[in-house]
Amino acid sequence: MGRAARMKIISPVDNLAEAQELLNEGADELYGGYVPPAWEQKFGQPASINQRTFAAAQIGSFEELSAIISLAHGRGRGFSLTLNAPFYAEAMLPHLLDYVDEAVAAGVDGIILADLVLLRLLARRHPHLELHASTLAHLGNSEAVKFYQAQGVRRVVLPRHLNLAEMAAIVKRVPGVLFDAFMLVGKCPNTEGLCTFHHTSPDRIWPCEIPYTLTALSEPVTPQLKAAMERQRSWSTTNRRHGCGLCAIPHLAAAGIFGLKLVGRGAPAAQKIKNIQLVRSFQELAVEETDFDSYRRRARQAHHQRFGSLCSPNVCYYPEFYEAE
Repeated sequence: MGRAARMKIISPVDNLAEAQELLNEGADELYGGYVPPAWEQKFGQPASINQRTFAAAQIGSFEELSAIISLAHGRGRGFSLTLNAPFYAEAMLPHLLDYVDEAVAAGVDGIILADLVLLRLLARRHPHLELHASTLAHLGNSEAVKFYQAQGVRRVVLPRHLNLAEMAAIVKRVPGVLFDAFMLVGKCPNTEGLCTFHHTSPDRIWPCEIPYTLTALSEPVTPQLKAAMERQRSWSTTNRRHGCGLCAIPHLAAAGIFGLKLVGRGAPAAQKIKNIQLVRSFQELAVEETDFDSYRRRARQAHHQRFGSLCSPNVCYYPEFYEAE
């Protein structure tokens, strides 16, 4: 446990009404998505502009987007726009460039993206814009990060499947880039940057949440395959929306992580606020508490109180810190 610099708390935002509350509760940065009417008319679904396909996860209008940016700036905070589809068709690029031009004129601070072509175009077109590599870019090692850095990325959202030692090694080897790590909600059984599932269900039950059975094509079943099959089966008994990384906060800070990213675009404002409050309180506790075992016990208790369920390796963002109840 140490006194490393406090990491930024990065919260999703979906509307102006909740933006003030999120900032009041301690969000250092906001991020969100907006679908221009022209995009909806020309491309529709499932051609998602930002990996969300339901209206509650989108800022309602350009005027509202501009107002959220102004509000954040008035409080000395930043706002990043999400454009994180893994790739876009060539016909979409002119529309995306016009869209980003408008967002830049409104004062947007950063763009969260994954598509390499869009990255290169925006780096030349808006050299002062902070470009973030989304977890959809799947930058799982330092050389991948260096490649994207050379294309114009200044900030990287580290993939969910990396452990803390791997994150720390990447941070150390690429000192010119800022790194964010996930903290609450949205743990997934799949490697997001390689996943081809479409999240388009109107009831918001995603493919990774639907129970299904794996069957071995040949015998004998190896211990590794058996373990993988059991792990897949176990996801039907846990809730990915209970994802949590509170135990790792002191170690993430010591590793040089810049921001703690909260998932939840489309979630109720009350849930977003609870997540901010929880992370803020455990950042403070990480400075005060010198006994990591005590800190971890309190984090597990907080997880149970917040989500009403026990911690498990499935929903633990950093399972190297997990210990069975």
